[in-house]
Amino acid sequence: MKKRYIFAAIVSVIVIVFFVSIMFEVKDDDKIVQNSMMPRIGQKLWSYNMNKHQWRSYTEKDNDGSKEEIVLQVQQAEGNGGYTSYKLLTDNAQVPKEDVWIGEGSQEFLLGNKLYSYFPKNFEFYEVIFNGVKFVTRKLSDEEINSVMKDYEVIKVSELQKGTMKMPLNRSHNSFVIINDTGDEFYKYYIVPNDSDKLKIGEFSNQFTVKDKTSVKVQRLEGCSKAYPCYEIEIQ
Repeated sequence: MKKRYIFAAIVSVIVIVFFVSIMFEVKDDDKIVQNSMMPRIGQKLWSYNMNKHQWRSYTEKDNDGSKEEIVLQVQQAEGNGGYTSYKLLTDNAQVPKEDVWIGEGSQEFLLGNKLYSYFPKNFEFYEVIFNGVKFVTRKLSDEEINSVMKDYEVIKVSELQKGTMKMPLNRSHNSFVIINDTGDEFYKYYIVPNDSDKLKIGEFSNQFTVKDKTSVKVQRLEGCSKAYPCYEIEIQ
């Protein structure tokens, strides 16, 4: 009888440990997603090596006082129109300790050893580069966008302006990204969420994935108007 109780107790402990480990693993995954989409004030995100001209994600092993590395730390910016702002951390006297402003509500992401930025205000993508003195942004060309967003089919705003776009459903190539190639601001535009499981909005506001035939609408917060028309995509 005692052996049964001991065996049952061991099994119970194993089950408890298993579920606890799963819970912590889920929390860690959620934290990673949260950090990538909604960085916190004071969070150190990116490290740039001035000798190698390469970016990488910040780790606790990185030295904030390095003469070769530059660390970008998220900070609360005031009076800059909502631009994403980073505090520059380095011990290199030749690098001005100026705040780094990227774009209004921008979302930075790492691909290889390059740092890119998505500007939701304009539906545009940029590369963040160091010009030897400070960090600046460079707008990506169509070819570069196709390379960075290689898993997405590109839809241009200029094509949407011609009228309702009709596209055949292809479940193996069902992810799309809308790019503003008009030179006009795309401020307050967004992809209208679908009330079914047919449409899923991506991490960026200009990305979406379809799982079935559906209608995709792109509009401003105020709705459709002559000055700011809505755009539609029919997945048939």
